[in-house]
Amino acid sequence: MEIPLHRRPPLIYRLARALRWLGILILVALLIFAGTVAYSAYEVAHASIHSESLTGVLVANGAIQIGGSFTLTNPGIYPIEGLVFGAQIANASGVHLVAVNVGPETVEGHSTGLFPILVSLPISASSAAESLLFVDQYLEVRAWANVTYAYMFPLSVALSESRSWGAPFEGFHASVGSPTFTNGSFITPITVGWANHASFVEAGSLAVVVDSSAMVDCGGVTFSMDVHPGELYDQTQYETLNTGCNPSGGFLQITLSIAGSTTSLPPEPIP
Repeated sequence: MEIPLHRRPPLIYRLARALRWLGILILVALLIFAGTVAYSAYEVAHASIHSESLTGVLVANGAIQIGGSFTLTNPGIYPIEGLVFGAQIANASGVHLVAVNVGPETVEGHSTGLFPILVSLPISASSAAESLLFVDQYLEVRAWANVTYAYMFPLSVALSESRSWGAPFEGFHASVGSPTFTNGSFITPITVGWANHASFVEAGSLAVVVDSSAMVDCGGVTFSMDVHPGELYDQTQYETLNTGCNPSGGFLQITLSIAGSTTSLPPEPIP
């Protein structure tokens, strides 16, 4: 009796069967990928940008430096790629102060990306940033991020909120009192005061020069400062005016020196 021989299927049949199984595996993988992408994209679409409190400090070029940070959490499985992050800051009057851009960056799955910002705004009598020195206010912060998720899908997230700002010289005032004639000279009191609502210590000096309406130097004084956050400063010094100099209708020229930085404040008119 002959034993039947097992015939091996032809090569083309075996290749077709292998391709069929490969196609099934690829289809299953695509379905799993599509399911995880859909779930993760839903989570990412509901993610949000968060901002930290904004802080300021005076720097050497006569500017106020604003620092802060934003975070974006990726709750999904796949990375957020090509993240281009932008932010704008406006003062309480709605005047645009500065815009910054960061990127492109990548935030891996189940992680949080941190985006620090550090910008300098020049201080002058005509600049929108001047109010940051003297007025507590809420700054309008807007941020947005356009991203590519799961290697192929475009998404965007945005933030719009208000952040409190503490002015380093809230309520600043400087004045010249009525001169008195003493020992052949006119002596006048010069008073300065403010509240430090910023986050840094104001350690340094404040120089006040009295100019007449004809911009003639009548004299000046220098106040030492060591004003911690939350403290008030109110000091008076007496200055002997230069002979023949009348401060009425003139200006007080004020210069701050803090931690090596020098900043000229807008002139204060003298009644």
